[in-house]
Amino acid sequence: MDLKLIDEFRRRTNSSYEEARYYLERFNGDLLEAIIAYERENLSYQKVPYRKNGFVKSLIRLVQKLFDIKLIIIEKNGRVFNVPIILPLVLLPVWYILLILAVIMWVIGYRFTIKDIPDPNIDIETFINKIKNKSNGW
Repeated sequence: MDLKLIDEFRRRTNSSYEEARYYLERFNGDLLEAIIAYERENLSYQKVPYRKNGFVKSLIRLVQKLFDIKLIIIEKNGRVFNVPIILPLVLLPVWYILLILAVIMWVIGYRFTIKDIPDPNIDIETFINKIKNKSNGW
């Protein structure tokens, strides 16, 4: 195989020497046929389907999940408080106050658990869609 032909194939396809030699040998030195076959078979050349708003949708799912996961605080007498986990995360800049408060509550007799309890009243995706529809109406 001619080295100039391999170099030309590599220049046009940005492939390795091994790939260039393989395709040129497969098509008996026909540069055009080798390039066409390389482009058809090369996985990196195939078009990747475009995912519209993939990041935004995963961000919406994350926020929804933060509302669904609850910090359950149980009093001695059995009274239960459900706090979405997003609230302590928002209050993270004052973590030391939250930590002291949690220790004091634990000493007094409160118990803490974390559970995934979906709330049908809080639907972030519907909320975002309503905002989109109202903004499109303007």
